[in-house]
Amino acid sequence: MYHGIAGKSNMNRTRLFLFAVILVAGQTQAAVDRLRCMWRDDPATTMVVGWDQVYGTNPVIYFDKTDHGKNFNSYKQSKRPDHVVEAKGMKNHYARLGGLEANTVYYFIIKDSEGISNRFSFKTAPADASQRLAIIAGGDSRNHREARQSANLLVAKLKPHVVLFNGDMTVRDGSAEWVEWMDDWQLTISAAGRITPVLVARGNHESENKTLLDLFDLPHPGNFYALTLGGNLLRIYTLNTMIPAGGVQYDWLQSDLRQHNTEVSWKMAQYHHAMRPHTSAKTEKDELYLHWAQLFHDFGIRLAVESDSHVVKWTHPLRPDTGPEAELGFVRDDATGTVFVGEGCWGAPLREHDDDKRWTRASGSFNQFNWIFVDKDKMEIRTVMTDGSSQVGEVSPNNIFEPPIGLSLWSPPGGDVIRIYQRKREVPERQLAEETLTPAAPPAISTSARPEGQDNSSSWDALPKLQINPATGRIKIDFELSQKADVTLVLMNTANEIIGNLSNPAQDAGAYSKSLDLSKLPRGKFLLTILAGEHTLKRYVVLRI
Repeated sequence: MYHGIAGKSNMNRTRLFLFAVILVAGQTQAAVDRLRCMWRDDPATTMVVGWDQVYGTNPVIYFDKTDHGKNFNSYKQSKRPDHVVEAKGMKNHYARLGGLEANTVYYFIIKDSEGISNRFSFKTAPADASQRLAIIAGGDSRNHREARQSANLLVAKLKPHVVLFNGDMTVRDGSAEWVEWMDDWQLTISAAGRITPVLVARGNHESENKTLLDLFDLPHPGNFYALTLGGNLLRIYTLNTMIPAGGVQYDWLQSDLRQHNTEVSWKMAQYHHAMRPHTSAKTEKDELYLHWAQLFHDFGIRLAVESDSHVVKWTHPLRPDTGPEAELGFVRDDATGTVFVGEGCWGAPLREHDDDKRWTRASGSFNQFNWIFVDKDKMEIRTVMTDGSSQVGEVSPNNIFEPPIGLSLWSPPGGDVIRIYQRKREVPERQLAEETLTPAAPPAISTSARPEGQDNSSSWDALPKLQINPATGRIKIDFELSQKADVTLVLMNTANEIIGNLSNPAQDAGAYSKSLDLSKLPRGKFLLTILAGEHTLKRYVVLRI
């Protein structure tokens, strides 16, 4: 007999008709349950189908672009599970399907020693950047099942391309809780049997990385990974706030961002802990800020989805800054900043939104997730109020971007949509060829670039100051060339001695952004001069504390 959602709750019982077993003469039901779909490789050409093999043996998945119902002999392709692991009270089986066609619905059944499952389906991601994407993103579902189930049901009705779930699925990470969670996740399956892929991040209530590896077949043992959807439209970074933000994770993130810096149109991130939570019940996460905030800005992560705090927030676009206008290391920057949304209300106990910042756009406290649309020109973010979903209609399969009847969207002062537009430039942004200032022969520089006197640190007080990030040993500089020129960066100490320089000959006109490695400098105060030929573009006081 099929072990589905019957008997789990009142809401589950109301949806029995979605998964009712139609008995065919001589045909019995496969012993599979708790289905889920994920990606660990190219979302356009692969899919991982996972399930709990409750009992029975020898399961095989049969799949095809054509719907053959339960007639397994008619499906063109079949596959046995690639990975099996018993964890959290379930016998988790994963079939890693490859060689699929992009933006295509595939139908599948699972046949085992007990019989044949209901017919389900999934849809691969588009491979064309002209195709708009719909994404649901949120987290923290650990306590209140009714609220969790209501949000899950909306996933089935909104039919996004993918769900981003950023942690804290259960309270104690126990087997009984996870079985319940997976039972509730079946509500995300549409009435026609369509399963939405989910990409998960680890929260503090997942006791170890192994939990998500075992239950969602993640592609990396550290629970951090990145996937690109829509050809080169969007790269999604899933990060792990339960391991060091620096070290291996930082190195991977920086390397991947650099590799895909100009390759994709948009980048976004999901992770659990909020850098700057919007409730006084949570502390600031300075480690995340020190390691990730500058990378987000330098490499154009324009949207970050956070959880953990159990409140609702939208920020204005933010840029890391430590000047007098900054609060907690950020200033508003509508041109290049990162928008942070969250903070996790998929059924966890709600908290007071009592810690707004000067750059907060809006905050609240209610059950919700974010509904995100992405195209080549813009991102749109709406916050869906998820309670009472049984009264909400379904999106049209011909237009999944039109809100269905009865859908409640948060509408704080300023409107119910955040829109992030592609950064427009009159001249292309360029990167310097090198990044480490090293001792070298002094360049020929004008006297205006040299402070006078033996110890000139007191004369630097009027200059802008840059503090070296203590975790990374780096600073970020920006400048612009109006015409082609040789660019030289000169570093001097308070004794007027040149201790390092970096030469970049024949740089084209344009805007430049650079992260400099100054990790080998001793503690103290230094003067950094940026020269175009012999003309001084900018001068900074660099502090290493």
